[in-house]
Amino acid sequence: MGIIGMRSDERGVSLVFVALAMVVLLGMAALAIDVGMLYTAKGQAQNAADSGALAGAGTLILSPDDATVATNEAETFAEQHQMIKQQVDIWPAEDVQVDLVNKRVTVTARRINARGNAVPTFFARVLSIDWVDVTATATAEVGPANTASCLKPWAIPDAFDDVNANGVYDPLVDYYEPGVTSWGTTYRNSNMDFGAQLTLKVGSPGDAITPGQFFPIDLPIADSPDTGGDRYRENIYQCNGEIVEVGDYVVTENGNMVGPTNQGVQALVNLDPSAHWVDGVGIQDSAFPPGATPRIGRVPMFHPGFPPDPGRQDLLVTNISGFFIESVQGNGNVTGRLVPALGTGADGPGALLQTVRLVK
Repeated sequence: MGIIGMRSDERGVSLVFVALAMVVLLGMAALAIDVGMLYTAKGQAQNAADSGALAGAGTLILSPDDATVATNEAETFAEQHQMIKQQVDIWPAEDVQVDLVNKRVTVTARRINARGNAVPTFFARVLSIDWVDVTATATAEVGPANTASCLKPWAIPDAFDDVNANGVYDPLVDYYEPGVTSWGTTYRNSNMDFGAQLTLKVGSPGDAITPGQFFPIDLPIADSPDTGGDRYRENIYQCNGEIVEVGDYVVTENGNMVGPTNQGVQALVNLDPSAHWVDGVGIQDSAFPPGATPRIGRVPMFHPGFPPDPGRQDLLVTNISGFFIESVQGNGNVTGRLVPALGTGADGPGALLQTVRLVK
């Protein structure tokens, strides 16, 4: 065989190798497209499951004994998502589990062959893989929190045990030490205490916890020129965005502040004037979704065994709770109902604020 013939054969072999390599490369590229699509579907499924679990668990703050409400909310929010251009389909009986004891909701988002909606493949079909099951699960829970904003400018006594039943609150051994989060409050995050009517701002000097202390506190407002009564009044009917944590200090306000109290509370009530409290039921006739009325504010608490002295001074926050602001009397006496309220962070037993978080 001549040299020219040998070169022709080599060119033919090279073409065969190039053709085979192209087939392999194209196959790998095709499979990579399918794998990428499946990763996208998995991420979308996880988003749906996370959203459903958080929404369902969130209902347990206001309705801690109602699994039906939690299930419906979880289904609604999860189904607002799509997996590869197809709406997520939640089967409540199989895909939503509500644990009322531990205040947890678990949601599973599925596109599976057993339901006839598995994710189809494109190029993997050459390997006889026509579809792939995609599932994702998330669990969210309601837990205690110790940080909040939108505080109202009052600080009221927390509830602590009267151990020896002498009518006087007993100081706690662990009243305040760095890192201590168990303050010993006897208020509880349960229907046993929710709805309790408390005085948030004392109106009569005879009811003051110490001379001159009627429960007002001074909460600074960022980038605001307001001071004194103006700032106090604004903090009543608006949301103060400053963050306060259990263990922080707030500053007590001088005087009874009757005028600003009446004006601020009335302005707050006017934001949702039809809302009112019904014993055994809760807030009724609000113009806002459940738990969203602006008349729910967060109020810090202090240890009643260590009330503030007269005058402006630092006051240790031992707890923060939500209150539905009911009304104000002419002398500046404000009442509210203990209600669940959202916060952030975490705390030990006794925390009254709650938060919703993913646990897995």
